Amino acid sequence: MELNNHIWEWSLQLPKWQNDLIRRLYQKSVLDSEELKEVIDNILYENGFTDKNFNITPLEESHIPNKNPKDVVKITSLKNLQHIAAIDSEYGIQFSPDGLTVIYGENSAGKSSYAKVLKQACRAVDEKTKIYPNIYKSGTATSTADIYTQQNGSENIIKRIVNTAPESQLTSISIFDTDCARVYAQSENEVVFIPTEFKIFDVLATLQTEIRHRLLLSKEALLKTMPTFNELTSSSKVENFINSITYQTKDKDVRGNCIFTKEDQTRLEQISSDLKVLSHSNPLKVAQELQRNISDITNLKNTLQNINQELSNGKVKDFIFLNQRYLDSKATLEALTHEAFEEQPLNEVGSNPWKKLWQTAKQYHEIAYPQHAFPNVENDAKCLLCQQDLKEDARIRLTRFEEFMNDSISQETRQLHEERRQLLSKFKLLPFTKVTDSSVRTYLYIDSPELDMKIELFIQSAVKIVAQLQSVENDIRIELEDVPLLESFPIKELDDWLQVKCIELEHLKSLVQQDNSAELKAEQYELISKEQVFKRIEDVYNLIKTLQQVDKFDKAIKSLDTTKLTRKYNELSNSLLTDKFKEEIENELKQLRREHILFKLNSRGVKGKTTLKLSLESSTKININEILSEGEQKVLSLAFFLAEISSMHSNGGIILDDPVSSLDHSRRDYVAKRLIVEAKRRQVIIFTHDIVFLHTLQKYAKLYEVNASYCSIRRHGQRAGIAKPEMPWITLSTSKRIGYLKNELPKLKKQESQLDPDIYYRNAKTWYMLLRESWERAVEELLLNGVVERFDSAVQTQRLNKIKFTDEIVQLVNEGMTKSSTYVHDESHAIGRIIPSNDEMIEDLNNLEYFSKLFK
Repeated sequence: MELNNHIWEWSLQLPKWQNDLIRRLYQKSVLDSEELKEVIDNILYENGFTDKNFNITPLEESHIPNKNPKDVVKITSLKNLQHIAAIDSEYGIQFSPDGLTVIYGENSAGKSSYAKVLKQACRAVDEKTKIYPNIYKSGTATSTADIYTQQNGSENIIKRIVNTAPESQLTSISIFDTDCARVYAQSENEVVFIPTEFKIFDVLATLQTEIRHRLLLSKEALLKTMPTFNELTSSSKVENFINSITYQTKDKDVRGNCIFTKEDQTRLEQISSDLKVLSHSNPLKVAQELQRNISDITNLKNTLQNINQELSNGKVKDFIFLNQRYLDSKATLEALTHEAFEEQPLNEVGSNPWKKLWQTAKQYHEIAYPQHAFPNVENDAKCLLCQQDLKEDARIRLTRFEEFMNDSISQETRQLHEERRQLLSKFKLLPFTKVTDSSVRTYLYIDSPELDMKIELFIQSAVKIVAQLQSVENDIRIELEDVPLLESFPIKELDDWLQVKCIELEHLKSLVQQDNSAELKAEQYELISKEQVFKRIEDVYNLIKTLQQVDKFDKAIKSLDTTKLTRKYNELSNSLLTDKFKEEIENELKQLRREHILFKLNSRGVKGKTTLKLSLESSTKININEILSEGEQKVLSLAFFLAEISSMHSNGGIILDDPVSSLDHSRRDYVAKRLIVEAKRRQVIIFTHDIVFLHTLQKYAKLYEVNASYCSIRRHGQRAGIAKPEMPWITLSTSKRIGYLKNELPKLKKQESQLDPDIYYRNAKTWYMLLRESWERAVEELLLNGVVERFDSAVQTQRLNKIKFTDEIVQLVNEGMTKSSTYVHDESHAIGRIIPSNDEMIEDLNNLEYFSKLFK
């Protein structure tokens, strides 16, 4: 069973987390919650969870317990137990480094607390042993103990902190206790045994299974948080994509399938509009109405363009300049007129009414004197208005008037006035009302209120401009800055709007022709689904992230599979569990008398456990627990344990805690003898509460001349673990009982003079009761030479030839028993017996001692 090198070489090939876990289990087989979390974090980190802490300490060869060291370590004492159960720290236990040490204690005496400290310190793989301080005292002090050892002649003290990793220097010591004694009923007709050095595999597999279960729970919890898309009720491309998402899905795949673009939004709106038209309207009628609106808006646009053109900044500027020229020319003309007509008989000559009269007369002249130039001032000429002959001064006046009217200033003024009048007329005729009262404006306002508002602002500004320009009719001078600015004409917006509507019209016409409602509804659902998913795009990425974590969990869970462990363990068990070891087990089973149960022995690994199996050779399949009693199961466990230590190359010590509970007397006897045999070549420490087993050990230790020491553990009230070399009275030989009774006599002598006689009498009666029991033990041990003893199951007939039996001996026994019985039994008050003195008690004890010397 040289397993160390194999485990070391195998561990170097393992993942770091598993290598670290083996180290932890060797140092402390039961991991606390924090340590278990570190292990789980290591596993998750190695499988891609980079947010987890990574806490790895590699396994070293020295961590692996060595059951076969060159120099065997022996425990010499266990002392200074602090905060361990109710153990009194004043006491401790001494162990014989060679041979046998038996620690006897009744239940609740504290024996198990001493045993637990050693078991926990020595056992490399221990799942159960947990040590607690005194539960009846408050406080959180650390529990400690000092273990004194001896190795190759040198002494050492291990300052142990309990509930920590086993002590590496003590791993050569083997432990047998209730946990070891369990025989695992693996299945029908099979009993399982796990050799000590293979238990690391069992613990490793068990813990990996537990971690695997925890990771499965974590994975299930993670799956519950995974986003779902229940709103996708029917099959669509995006739903198919969502359903196909794995931990390998790339960002580009998400963008390609789940991004809802502006073009998608426009298309969805178009489809929704188309379906609305197809479902709730007459497409042809809608197309015709749209055609009319397009035509009306086009006309409106042309009207607005005309207004914009006529009220352009250049034309307004030209008009203002024309008005200024006209007013300047008019002022000049007025000055000239005043000068020309200053001395005329009538006022306002040269004014506008006068000019009109002049023009009318000029027109009449063409009728009256068509062959003469205007004005006709010849001698026979008549006045065109009064038909009288013209006098000289009238001829001169008419000629002067015509010269004035033909002057360039006068003509320019007339021309500018006419141009201004025409422009003003044109301004007044601009179609503002046509724009403001257009019915298509309502449609435009509903369809594009912003565009309609721009048109309204444009018209309002145009009206204000025209009103300002019309004020020049009163021949007032205005400046360009006095005229409001013309709002921007939204020609581009109108063109864009018309273009969109024309496209829409063509689309409507195609709808009328195709009527593809089914295809549109399918496309609409695709786009709606895509829009719904896009609104939850973060959930899509979270889904991928969750699946990536699930994949990492799967890898971590897969790494915890015990199949490879089982395969490796089978390989090691086949090569290391030799036939010699199996023969040792067969021999032990034979010695423990299990012949009535037929077994066959085989070894194999199951779920990470490397085991030896005893298969019941029976035609009927039945549960082992229904066949084997508790005692028989313990017999099997003892056989395994004894075979295991026998196959080791070293003589490492063994510690056994109550090894024979549930065993019958014959098997108890064999175990005692077997352990005494082991004590001849190794240190053996036994904890027991079985007085018969203790007696049997004493008997065989004496018989095989094995060095043996004994210790008893007692409880005094609340103080437990009081260890003394004196064994209980019931186990003492005659000579030791005589010694004990001698030691009690000085105490009784003192009590005789100082205590109340009644109290002294009771103590004296107790002393005589022990004296009587000593005579009885002397009869078994000395007179009968141990042929028959109360704790021995056998009658030793071979001892009969050494029995001494004389009248003197019989008389001594009768007298001794009679005297001691006198004070033990209840008596009548009428007797009035005197209380024995200390001298009398010494004499009675001397009689027993004289009796014992007769047999030496």
